[in-house]
Amino acid sequence: MKKPNLLRTVAAIALLVAIAWLALPEQQVSTPASIESSGNELLIEQVSIRDLDGRIAWQGTVDLAPTLERIEQGRSDPHRGDGGVFENRERMLPSRPSGYYRKYVIRTPGIRHAGPQRLIVGRNGELWYTPDHYRSFIQIHRQPDHDER
Repeated sequence: MKKPNLLRTVAAIALLVAIAWLALPEQQVSTPASIESSGNELLIEQVSIRDLDGRIAWQGTVDLAPTLERIEQGRSDPHRGDGGVFENRERMLPSRPSGYYRKYVIRTPGIRHAGPQRLIVGRNGELWYTPDHYRSFIQIHRQPDHDER
C-alpha cells in the first residue's frame, strides 16, 4: 500500500477549507449608514445596488419615504413576496416570534425585476433596510415629525 503524499493531503485540506469558506453566505452586522431624516424624507446616501450579474446597476441616494407611504396606504408592489413574512433566517435582526417582521420591495431604477432592495418592518414599527437582499441590514431610526413631538 502506497503512503499518501503529505503535501497533496495538506493541499486537499486547504482547498476544502477554502471552498467551505467561500460557500458561507456573506454576512455583515447591521451598521449605521449615512441617514438623513427631514420631514417625511428618509434618505440613505451612497448606496450601490448590484444586479444579478454582480455589476453595479445603480448608485445614489435611496429615499425610503415612498415605500413607507405605499405600505401605510395599504398598496402592495406586484412582487409576490411584498408584504410577506420575513423569517429572519439569516439571524441578523433581533430574534422575534415568527410573523413579527414583514418584508417590502424597494424598486431600483434600471432593474426590471424586483431587485435586491427590501425594507423590513417590525410589528412595533422598527425599520431595517437591506440593499443586497438580506446580506446586510441597516437599522433606520425615524425622527418624529414636528407634529409628533
